[in-house]
Amino acid sequence: MNASTDALRVQRVDEVLALAATRVGPDQARSIAPFAREQFRQIDPDELAERPVQDLLGGLLSHWQFGAVREPGRPKVRVFSPSVGEHGWGSRHSVIEIVNDDMPFLVDTATMEINRQGLTLHLIVHPIYAVERDAKGQLQAIQDSRAASGASLRAWMACSWPLASRSTA
Repeated sequence: MNASTDALRVQRVDEVLALAATRVGPDQARSIAPFAREQFRQIDPDELAERPVQDLLGGLLSHWQFGAVREPGRPKVRVFSPSVGEHGWGSRHSVIEIVNDDMPFLVDTATMEINRQGLTLHLIVHPIYAVERDAKGQLQAIQDSRAASGASLRAWMACSWPLASRSTA
């Protein structure tokens, strides 16, 4: 990736985080920052530029809140079509959010099932985080898995797939 592409991504993520600071408390905004940077690091800058900042933040907060509590060893999956009226953000596509332990072939398996259902993938975001949770599964700390150290941290694998309409093939 070149410097100008990186600069565009950083600028867009900063815009999302600035908006987040007006919508959530300061502690939550600080907690969300590493989550946002890793999630958006995986999205093409042109894709980021096309989407309204409100929708990028909405998708980010949706996934953050969905994964805030999770029982150890149990996957969380939800499928929905976000609308501004119901969810506070919108997308032209349906969305699948998955919060799970990182494991081999998770993306491949989910992709194959989506294709088997006759749906066409539009976007896959697959960040891996090092996560600390309390005994009730409540998120305590999160960081980019590449920056994590210490065996006590658990990996949190999250995927988000907006789905295009059914394929005609």
